Amino acid sequence: MKPHTQPRANRELLATYGAGVFTNSVWDMLSVVVPLYAVAVGLNAAQIGLVVAARSVLPALLSIHGGILMDQLGTRRVLMWIAIACTVLPVLYPLCGWFTVLMGLQLLLGLASALGMSASQTWAMHVGRGNTVMLARYSVATRIGTFIGPVLAGAAWDLYGAWAAFIVVALAGAGVVYSNAQSTLAQPAIPHGPGPFPRSVLLPRWAPHKEALLLATIPAVAFILIASFLRNTSGAIQSSLYVVYLNGVGYTGTLIGALVATAEIAGVAGSLLAARAERRLGAPRLVILCVAVSIVCICATPLIAGALMALVAACVLRGIVQGMSQPLMYAILSNEVADNRHGASVGLRNAVVRLGSIVTPAVMGVIAQAYGIEASFYVIGAAFLLITAGLAGYARRLR
Repeated sequence: MKPHTQPRANRELLATYGAGVFTNSVWDMLSVVVPLYAVAVGLNAAQIGLVVAARSVLPALLSIHGGILMDQLGTRRVLMWIAIACTVLPVLYPLCGWFTVLMGLQLLLGLASALGMSASQTWAMHVGRGNTVMLARYSVATRIGTFIGPVLAGAAWDLYGAWAAFIVVALAGAGVVYSNAQSTLAQPAIPHGPGPFPRSVLLPRWAPHKEALLLATIPAVAFILIASFLRNTSGAIQSSLYVVYLNGVGYTGTLIGALVATAEIAGVAGSLLAARAERRLGAPRLVILCVAVSIVCICATPLIAGALMALVAACVLRGIVQGMSQPLMYAILSNEVADNRHGASVGLRNAVVRLGSIVTPAVMGVIAQAYGIEASFYVIGAAFLLITAGLAGYARRLR
């Protein structure tokens, strides 16, 4: 790299890391603040569940389309629109307390915040170009956002109330705007040439969706999609029956929150170790190992719930392997998919992840209703480990 290009490259890296911090902060702060606000305005348990779940609906349906738009219009151009939405929409929450309006806001902000993370990941793939070290540092940045964001939002809620908490979320959206503005990369021209912006570009079309879905025929991409679904298992369980079970056996909300935070912090160490571990085991084999360990750690909760230190150790180990697997997946996608298809590949992956966030808790809840909550951990764990074993056999075909 020429000397005069080094400052620009460093600025681009810092901008990418900043986008990773703030986009992940928005998503995780909403996980804390929205349920608290729903309780404060008097919604019942069923309504709260629907409000919380609503934010994953549109991302599951439109993540692929969002990735296609990033490829066509430019990742940073789309990210800027998303960032503006993440800055404006949060301050509308304290103005209303009606269930229907909150559902609408959750649908819109859920889509914006999810696509923000997708755009940030796509941007990192463009800059990293398969470099596991750089992508590991980006993963560390996202972990910082997922840890600090909820703490700041929760503290703002406790000290100053709903307005302060949602303003903190809006400030994170403004952070995405600022990070995006620091980029030095050129943006691609808008399709159809100069003149008024063609609104038809924003509408989902079957042809590019078909091209995005066909990416799944690439063996390495198919591997990442299945691995992403399995990797998301521990997060989906953690945000649902993990909390319910620990609360039922006597753990306080503060202690449960501390366990979740422990896993996030441990993820930083895992991301930093990813490149070294990859050189020893290879990316596909290491991803399989990380997925299997994370499933065991979360699904063993009923067995170790009686020993706090065992729970802490499981959270640390799960956080390490989760943090390690994330940059590996980005690196594989970056290497196997052309630059102008990165957005579509990330959108396809995130659609699978959001689908997992809906399917896993639902299936586990049905099992818990029929056989008990403890049994649900063991059944879902055994099922996903069997799928992981099958994926390990498939991984041998990869380079």
